Amino acid sequence: MSLRLILIGGGEHARVVAEAVRSTETMELLGFVDPEPCGETVHRLGLPRLGDDAALNRYPGVLGVIAVGALSNRDLRPVLAQRLGSPLAGWARVVHRTAWVSPTASVGEGTVVMAAAVVQSGARIGAHCVINSGAVIEHDVQIGDFAHIASGAVVGGGARLGAGCHLGLGATVRDHVSVGVGAVVGMGAVVVADIEPGRRVMGVPAR
Repeated sequence: MSLRLILIGGGEHARVVAEAVRSTETMELLGFVDPEPCGETVHRLGLPRLGDDAALNRYPGVLGVIAVGALSNRDLRPVLAQRLGSPLAGWARVVHRTAWVSPTASVGEGTVVMAAAVVQSGARIGAHCVINSGAVIEHDVQIGDFAHIASGAVVGGGARLGAGCHLGLGATVRDHVSVGVGAVVGMGAVVVADIEPGRRVMGVPAR
């Protein structure tokens, strides 16, 4: 029996999440909720807009996944998780069929692992994270809730990434390095030493 699922959000990132859901054989995507009409998502994917967030009350027993991914919206993700958890039956874990998640890794509720991403042995990923297309999470990495690892980023073995941190496109984190809570690592940056919570760094090496 398929799990029934609704996306929270209908923008650009939501379209990628929707296709990840549709790549699985275990989930039925009913549509999305968003205060905006999101016509491109409706047109391109044939995915119905069910209404705004209040529409979730009409779908008891359905799981949700937060499909808001932009860096500018990162503070919205935990707000949505807290506010909308009650109408839903729970939060879905979505793993694209082309992704690899080790059987000894763990992935928290509401997390999405996109196409061609790799999550290796013993890695622990928190709730409501985004592991975007082609990202590599090596062995024994720990990632806190609401983190976003952008496409093509690589996190070396044993690294620790705090809740709400953001790694930009193609960023690299050296093994056994810590990136603090809420830190932002710019695209293409190379992190070779610990990053303090809340800092924004860029460059090679990242500063």
